Amino acid sequence: MPVVYETTEVEQETAELVSATRDLMRAVATTGLGAEGLRAARAEVERLTARLAQDPRDRVLRAPLDGPARARAAGEPWSIFRYSPQALPLDISFGDGTAHARTMGDALYEGPRDSVHGGYLAHLLDCMLGTLVQSQGLLAVTATLDLRYLHRTPLDVPLDLHARILERSGRRLRAEGWVEHEGTRTVEATGLFIEIAGTPS
Repeated sequence: MPVVYETTEVEQETAELVSATRDLMRAVATTGLGAEGLRAARAEVERLTARLAQDPRDRVLRAPLDGPARARAAGEPWSIFRYSPQALPLDISFGDGTAHARTMGDALYEGPRDSVHGGYLAHLLDCMLGTLVQSQGLLAVTATLDLRYLHRTPLDVPLDLHARILERSGRRLRAEGWVEHEGTRTVEATGLFIEIAGTPS
């Protein structure tokens, strides 16, 4: 994790548990166990679920909203989705009005056979664009996100994610992003972001 802010022991252990849970989710989705093995595994998962549910939070842990701006100022990457197993974590690095990251979609994110689901690609690009906007010290929300699917995006291979700011006018900021596999763009997106009142915290 970048050192732009200190994490507590609970936050660190939560991130480790979330990572292990992603591994479990992938194993559950792809296991070849027979019915007896599946019943036994389900019982184990149900016991663990009951244990974790004994002391619930209202929401998932969140990193500070000003984290991307602090990371950019420090020249460090910013990690998102450390505390939620639903999405793959991204370590996003920043340049001058740009951002990039690398990830790999696995079986949990499959849409068409052997391809990353288009909705998940939209999620990735919204995250890239939104985090780039946050890295400028702005508190903004996505107003529009337009996507163009150019080629199939394969599973189980490295994918390069890019974003850059196009222009800013008052409270409106436009940015574009894209996904590449081996130098070929598979998806492009443009987004409009609107700055809202308040400061990141």
